[in-house]
Amino acid sequence: MQILRARLKCAAESLEDLGRFYGGLPARVGVTEIEFEPVEGARPFYHFALRVPKNRFDEARAWLAGRSPLLADAGGDTTFEFDFWDAQACYALDPGDNILELVAHRQLPEESGVEGPFSAAELLGMCELGLVVQSRRQAAEALAPLGIEMRSGTLDEPGRLAFMGTLETALILSEPGRGWMPTDRPAEPWPVDVTVTGATDGEVTLAPGHRVTVER
Repeated sequence: MQILRARLKCAAESLEDLGRFYGGLPARVGVTEIEFEPVEGARPFYHFALRVPKNRFDEARAWLAGRSPLLADAGGDTTFEFDFWDAQACYALDPGDNILELVAHRQLPEESGVEGPFSAAELLGMCELGLVVQSRRQAAEALAPLGIEMRSGTLDEPGRLAFMGTLETALILSEPGRGWMPTDRPAEPWPVDVTVTGATDGEVTLAPGHRVTVER
């Protein structure tokens, strides 16, 4: 599964800065087109992750640090190791207050032959996108006919996440109010329009206003 397009909301006053941050809008980030739709009188925010080649994480981390201060854990570390996924990640806020993650999965094959400083052209695409829903179970049941199954996490324990999809790409189901790491800012249910690849064409709308489309 890959994310082909993601249409998100943003505060109208942050649109120009988001365009500069992502190199223009809509932004082409690897396989993913990211589009922000401005809204007045509100400041939407999301959590999403961009995947980088597994041999270029240190360079990608330095690249992100040059664009926005890296977010740290309680101990001050700005590199996060996820042993259960064999992955490492770093986080920053973009100009729209979105919690942006760069992640490298050691189990996935992509490597870069580039040496020296990292560039946006090496980003592989959006690989995680948070969907804030009232019922993770209902959302998971709605996604299942599209071939999007839970890979990890849980639907039963309050305050936990459900990762729907694959190691390469996941839609993350969260309840409203759960803190997104590493800031612990409570998740808010802003609309999302996302298109992913899959084995069959289809579409479903998850409350509140999350449209998920699958294209072969």
